[in-house]
Amino acid sequence: MNYLNRFKQISDEAAEALHGLVSDMINKNTTNILEVGTYAGQATLRLAAAASKSESVRVISIDENHDSFSPTAEESLKASNLFNTSVEFGELDRRFEENIVKASIIYIDRFHDDIDAKMEIIKRNAIVPTKVIFRNPKNSDDFPFEVTEVGPVVKPRARKKAPTTETKETKKETT
Repeated sequence: MNYLNRFKQISDEAAEALHGLVSDMINKNTTNILEVGTYAGQATLRLAAAASKSESVRVISIDENHDSFSPTAEESLKASNLFNTSVEFGELDRRFEENIVKASIIYIDRFHDDIDAKMEIIKRNAIVPTKVIFRNPKNSDDFPFEVTEVGPVVKPRARKKAPTTETKETKKETT
């Protein structure tokens, strides 16, 4: 993997741990990986490398700022021959909500102060069992990632009650 930028939002050890964690999570039911907070693409590169073990898994990476870093995430991905990723920029909150249903693994490296609210949105919108990984910067020295599994809310169907019919016996009198 060729990460071309000098900026590192997480340590090299944490990036390797993320790669290993996501690699272990990917199975035949994995659809896509949603990354919230692309930055310069350090985690994006690791997620794409982990996803490359399955031909059907793609990484959807979203962020607000496109021109903040040079070289960009796309340049690092291209240099590493990883083409299983789409990188989208703009309106992060809207893109976040749109892409929840497309992913079975979500890595959040934004919204540090709003993680509880974002977890509620995920819980309401998840349509498949979803693993959510997020980085808590206040706790990053001890354990850089927290993992939560969210299942879709399945409401039980109301059973139809069998119609209650009273049977009346009618006797015919014959003469």
